[in-house]
Amino acid sequence: MNFSHLYQHPLFIMVALLSGLIVDCAKTAPPNEIVIKEVGFRMKAPAGWKIGMPAIEPGRKFKPAPDGDHCFYSEKSSYPYGKVWLFPLTPFSSLAEYVKTPPTLHGLTLTQTPIQVYGYQGIEVLSSGLGENRLPVKGIYQYILKRDTVIVASFLTIADSFPNQEHIFRSALKTIEIK
Repeated sequence: MNFSHLYQHPLFIMVALLSGLIVDCAKTAPPNEIVIKEVGFRMKAPAGWKIGMPAIEPGRKFKPAPDGDHCFYSEKSSYPYGKVWLFPLTPFSSLAEYVKTPPTLHGLTLTQTPIQVYGYQGIEVLSSGLGENRLPVKGIYQYILKRDTVIVASFLTIADSFPNQEHIFRSALKTIEIK
């Protein structure tokens, strides 16, 4: 069978070009950016941080995840770190209901503020709780609603370090783009 005529078909040419663009885009994404294509999300990690999956066991080095897990943190210790999650809004009817309904990701709410993130409705929560080895931790969680998906961009650190880390977290959160 001769398939050479397929290479001249407009649909084949379009698919080949688009495939090349997708591969090229994946290769050119900066190594310090979290990109979640399914929701059009992009955010820069703080300078010097790595993207991947942190080791579960304390004391182990950071291990980048080949599947692009949306975790990021400094190699210096378990804290500070960040993560971007995606969750369905259902069975909740609003973002406010989602954020206030246990089990929430953020622990004890210290403050809750309505925000806009790249034109999307959001809620920022400052929280506290107990982290690894029952250390007191404090974090920022931005819950962002895009259609029926809740995007949660978060940073967490030891509570005593939070005042020194907050500006780093907020600088990264300001880089969020959602298309």
